[in-house]
Amino acid sequence: MTSNTIELVERVRRHLRDHESVCEIAGPAPEAAINAAEAALGVPFPPSYRTFLRTFGGIAIPKHLGIVHDFVGVESVTRTLEARAQKKLRDHLVVVGLGADHQEWFCLDASRPTASGEYPVVLFDARDNAVDQQFYDDFGQMLSQVMDFVAESLEQPLD
Repeated sequence: MTSNTIELVERVRRHLRDHESVCEIAGPAPEAAINAAEAALGVPFPPSYRTFLRTFGGIAIPKHLGIVHDFVGVESVTRTLEARAQKKLRDHLVVVGLGADHQEWFCLDASRPTASGEYPVVLFDARDNAVDQQFYDDFGQMLSQVMDFVAESLEQPLD
């Protein structure tokens, strides 16, 4: 996650606030909580997701604004463990984003690490209990692209 992405998130938050809409930011997660989440899930988090957790902790935007509306923080432990138990989510997947449809989960795929330690983000369709497709190369790209789309949409004049 780059400083440009951090600035982009802040711009989206300000713009939503100016339009009396909400962009909820959980606040930085402590390193101990991040380490505990990794241990509970049995998956080390990639650098972009760890930076996100330390910087924002979690972000929720209005559902109608983006393909991902909830960037899940350390509560990914609860969501992922529940999904593993109820929907048979595989152990190498970690829920890090919620899609517009409540049964669409964006997951880190820890079975496919890159040389830099990042994981691709795949869409898991809970209705089918299956991975649908890879959407992003890594968490940082997902956050950046979704926030860029939201920023551009909010800056368009209303008809």
